[in-house]
Amino acid sequence: MADSSSIDLYFLLFGGTVTMLLLAVGLVTFLLQYQKKVIRQDLAFKEAEVKHNQELFLGTLEATETERARLARDLHDVVGASLSALRLQVSEIGKGSKSEAEILKRTDLNKQMIDDMIMEVRRISNDLLPPGLEEFGLAYSVEGLCENVLVFSNLEIILDVHETEKLNKQKSLIIFRILQELLNNTVKHSGASKVVIDLKVENSELKFSYSDNGKGFDFEEAYKKRSLGLKNIEVRTKMVKGTATFETKANKGLSVEIRIPV
Repeated sequence: MADSSSIDLYFLLFGGTVTMLLLAVGLVTFLLQYQKKVIRQDLAFKEAEVKHNQELFLGTLEATETERARLARDLHDVVGASLSALRLQVSEIGKGSKSEAEILKRTDLNKQMIDDMIMEVRRISNDLLPPGLEEFGLAYSVEGLCENVLVFSNLEIILDVHETEKLNKQKSLIIFRILQELLNNTVKHSGASKVVIDLKVENSELKFSYSDNGKGFDFEEAYKKRSLGLKNIEVRTKMVKGTATFETKANKGLSVEIRIPV
């Protein structure tokens, strides 16, 4: 009877030990598999982040090259051509005998060409640096930008800008460029009739919201196609450690919210 009890106890201990070992092995296997899964997910996330940053970098390069090409084209086609024509006009004045009336006429024509060149150089300069941004601040430049848009579009623009004096030049310029990009897209592509812009500094944070009532678009599809406008806005925002949130759907307009630490 004692031998039978000892055998039962032995098997009980042996079975319990085997069960514990199996549980331990199962637990270790589960932890290893879980750790591998976490590592795979972490690697996938990092790969996606690297790819995203590469796309943003390429978008920045593309935007920079596009801007340079546009500037070079303006200088060559407008300023260069005007200077060539002016040189030709000046050289013609000295050729042969011309009446005083003809000389005055050519002089007036040259003055007009010079005035046109001044206007073009001023336009190119304004594209590079918004007028009044350094002297009068962001609010002044934004109001001027909206007034210019109203001249050549049928948009209704509701603008509320306040407490932006705390912004430095870099952040002010970035916000101006983002607004310029958004207004350009709205006028060219959205078919919107109304735009609402709100810009303020609150609790050491710049809050910039923009919305239009246009036709909207599929954001994911536009982003996959490397929409240069979207990339520009995201890149510019990240340059100053900010965040950009887009909300849009087909026939639902566009809403953009940007937050930048001051």
